Amino acid sequence: MTSPIPGLITWPVLTGIALALAGRWWLLRDSIIDRLINRGLAATLFANLLQEAWFEQSLAWLLPGDDSDVVNIARQLALGATTLTISHVYAVAKLWAGADPAHTWRRQGRYYLVAITATAVILVAGTPARRADQLIDQTLGWPAVVVWAAFSLPLGATALLLGRVCVREMRTAGDTSWQERAVYTACLCSTVGLGVIAVVYPLETAISVMTGQPSFAPEMHWKGWSGFLLSAVVVPAAVTVPLISTLLTHIGWDRTGRYCRRLQPMWADLTAAVPEIVLETQRDHNGRTDPAIRLHRMTVEIRDSLLHLKRYSDSPDDLAAAGSDPHIYARRIAEAIATKAAGHPPSASRFTPRHQVRPGARDLTAELRQLLALAKAWPHARRSSTTTSASRCGDTGGRGGGAVRLQVPLEPLG
Repeated sequence: MTSPIPGLITWPVLTGIALALAGRWWLLRDSIIDRLINRGLAATLFANLLQEAWFEQSLAWLLPGDDSDVVNIARQLALGATTLTISHVYAVAKLWAGADPAHTWRRQGRYYLVAITATAVILVAGTPARRADQLIDQTLGWPAVVVWAAFSLPLGATALLLGRVCVREMRTAGDTSWQERAVYTACLCSTVGLGVIAVVYPLETAISVMTGQPSFAPEMHWKGWSGFLLSAVVVPAAVTVPLISTLLTHIGWDRTGRYCRRLQPMWADLTAAVPEIVLETQRDHNGRTDPAIRLHRMTVEIRDSLLHLKRYSDSPDDLAAAGSDPHIYARRIAEAIATKAAGHPPSASRFTPRHQVRPGARDLTAELRQLLALAKAWPHARRSSTTTSASRCGDTGGRGGGAVRLQVPLEPLG
């Protein structure tokens, strides 16, 4: 059938699906589930394009044969492309239900065979409608019942499996993020929609055939709207949620990325002053570093550098000490860096051997909050220390070295 949806609605939605597909192929293509979702999203885009009048006319112009035959075949192939989409949804639901991931593609081969078989049945049973140059519900008859039965069986099986898994997950889920709640909601909406379509489509057609009455909607407008809302709105919205989260993480706009940016100036100065504590950067196969790993690495290196620099400070305070002023502490750190840079040896009396350190249990959230407060006060302390060092250098007439420069270029975190 040709989609009854106005172009003002279909164009933005199809463009959004294409952009989501491109984004997922760029950022989310490593796991098995991501690859299944990407293939299903591509099938969804193709199914909706096959129902667009301009796309059907383009195929009629490009392909040989009678224009009406090409258009009618495209309309019925759209149903087959929808079953192909459903095969990927079923595969994801199977993994969600606990199926062995090692056999995913072997199972997917069987699901593809079911989708191909359903498409072949639809094309064979849809022959009378194509010959009459009509839609399936306009021609009706038992072939139309066969078409909707072949189309609805995969949908019904997927709805049953997906509904069972959704109910199980929602019963067992404790504290969930907004992304997970959005996915659960979209999955439930999809399950209900699939179930309704799987029951109503063949049942309505069978009742019309047995009673000899015409179809309730021979132009199939309501089927076009229901299929569009399900395949082009609800399901893509569910797979777009993790894409948005991943994109925010990739460009550093997530909370962890913001923390890393706030710590970056202080981390750069501290690791420049104590380069021996810098850890090896862990990157994935795309050369990226996970923001959580990067934040953990930065906090560990900042903590280690502070422990090292305490030996160069006249007033070594512990960062975790109650009531510590981050501005005072930042100034003392800057002074310790300047002392170390000037070549003064560390104070042996302030050195704490590792075997005497008793870290115990730490509140990592509180520690991160203190580091962020220290990082906020750091730029002013760094400027003050640099100005003081320059003044002292000028007072000595240039004897004893130059101004201390704290900004040393480092290898970026990635």
